[in-house]
Amino acid sequence: MKNKRNSSYELMRIISMFLIIIYHIIVHGKVIENCNNEGLKIIFEIVLFMTLVHVNSFVLVTGYYQIDSSFKQKKIWALLNASWFYRLIIMGILLCIDIISIDKLTIIREGFPININEYWFLKNYIILYCISPFINKALINFDKKTFKSLLIVLFIILSIIPAITGGLFFDNNGLTLYQFIYMYMIGAYLKKYPLNKSYLFKRASNNKYKIYMISIFLICVFLNYTLYKYSDSLLNVNTITEDIGRNIHRTGLLYSNPYVIIQSVAFFLYIGAHTINSSIINKLASLSFGIYLIHDNNFMRDLLYKWLKIDNGNIYSYKFFVYVLTVSIIIFIVCAIIEFLRQLLFKFIYNLKLSKKIREKYYNYISQI
Repeated sequence: MKNKRNSSYELMRIISMFLIIIYHIIVHGKVIENCNNEGLKIIFEIVLFMTLVHVNSFVLVTGYYQIDSSFKQKKIWALLNASWFYRLIIMGILLCIDIISIDKLTIIREGFPININEYWFLKNYIILYCISPFINKALINFDKKTFKSLLIVLFIILSIIPAITGGLFFDNNGLTLYQFIYMYMIGAYLKKYPLNKSYLFKRASNNKYKIYMISIFLICVFLNYTLYKYSDSLLNVNTITEDIGRNIHRTGLLYSNPYVIIQSVAFFLYIGAHTINSSIINKLASLSFGIYLIHDNNFMRDLLYKWLKIDNGNIYSYKFFVYVLTVSIIIFIVCAIIEFLRQLLFKFIYNLKLSKKIREKYYNYISQI
């Protein structure tokens, strides 16, 4: 049976992609480094800490839906084809207008259809999706107590221990495959055992439940930012506090940070507490991955924020915050339009008789193997 998509989770994809754009502008655009207004710098830092849920939330919703879904090989090819298309188009345009100059080896690498190293998220996501049937086979046999115990143990191993030890005992910077697997498992758990039906929240009204989730989200942001902000004060006290301060500072902005994981789950549950059904939201959410592939392309990342005068020297005025929000909206809209046109083009190609024959022969060959 096909899962009915709750548009609230599709809305979460849209919000998360917008947060990713803001995050990339602040980080890749070197906004905080260039900011010489202390008040404005604090605002950008807080916004940065609030956006940290974006990657985890995408993986959470994948686990939430995929635990009850079957593996579809065409989804892998759709992701790879979109990536290949944008790598070729962006490189080709920038070469034609003489914006970039690259060697032949780079051109060959970028032109290779299966090249997932350029996008770290795509690489982890595809591997996660490929092994999801095996993960599901194990998870569906777990009772609630076993499942919960496993998540707690993995939380300690993958999040708390790396945060405390600074990655010396076991390192997880949040960009790893096992981080994706863990967030996938949390999403699957929340599908099997909804938190709003648990002992702690089952008596709360939906509005109170939303307030609890948004409160947890904000508390995590506050605690994480406060610890991060004042970790420098521990560096020059003694050897022990210096290690603690360095570890806090190192893990503050990592997706594997304990606060960020809890914050991500709270964000996911808050959005999921809304009941929305909208074909427009669903369609816009389907454009999210293309928005990522365009604006975070290797070549675009090096040029975009200079073109938009983000990475353009010292920042003093509070108006720059409004400018960052405006640029984020523009990037989102422009990339969404481009991705919409790409999907139309690929749909046309997909429905060609030649394409259908190639697909038929390919899947017949695969089934025989």
